[in-house]
Amino acid sequence: MRRLREFPLALLLLSPSAAAAGGFPGEVLYSAGRAVSSPARISKADLPALGALTAGGLAVYSLDGQLRRAFLRNRSRLNDEISKNAEKLGNGGYDAAIVAAYGGLGLLLKDPRMQETSLLAAESFLAANAAGTLLKYSAGRARPYAGDGKSRFTPFRFKTACTSFPSGHTVSAFSVASVFAARSGSRAVKGLAYALASSVALQRVYADKHWASDVLAGAAIGTAVGRWVAARKEKSASPSALLLPVYSPDYAGAAAVFSF
Repeated sequence: MRRLREFPLALLLLSPSAAAAGGFPGEVLYSAGRAVSSPARISKADLPALGALTAGGLAVYSLDGQLRRAFLRNRSRLNDEISKNAEKLGNGGYDAAIVAAYGGLGLLLKDPRMQETSLLAAESFLAANAAGTLLKYSAGRARPYAGDGKSRFTPFRFKTACTSFPSGHTVSAFSVASVFAARSGSRAVKGLAYALASSVALQRVYADKHWASDVLAGAAIGTAVGRWVAARKEKSASPSALLLPVYSPDYAGAAAVFSF
């Protein structure tokens, strides 16, 4: 299994904030558990939103083939360069660096809210990816480039070509962006956060790594977890260490988080 690149190291740059919070690993564990088990807690109040999301997802699924061909027809050198840069925003290492830098800046400025936001973004990233990884391997959907079509599902096939649904990059991008958006009172910041995350979603379809319905699901998961993490106020008990699975087409492995 390939190592998780620089993500654990970058996340440890947040350790001064984590030490101050004390319960960060426990918060991540709690959030990951809630994210994975959320289908079991669907209430009547959730049904309208869930129904709308399901209808939208099915509509996009029906258009997966057409959307893929539309993106492929618009390949160009300029678009390739834009795509290359947009992909970084959904890469775990880059996301961790952004979160770590923001947390470090908060320490320098002695801004508790910035430090807290960095921890919440890291928590959201890990929790959302835990849920996304479980779904990814459970679904076993073939990627577009595999040539098996959009309806090919082979659960628990641990091969990159069978891990299309949902898009890990999109989960990562929206899990971080939604926290920054929720914690900011600026419409410009909110718009920028979601615009950057959306560029990752579009890039995954353009690069032929995912179907459009994959990125829609990834955006929904990342946003739901991020907004929930940002809104939650209760604190849970914190173990001394936590190991969570994280996966994307460019890396696979586990993220270790420690409080010290």
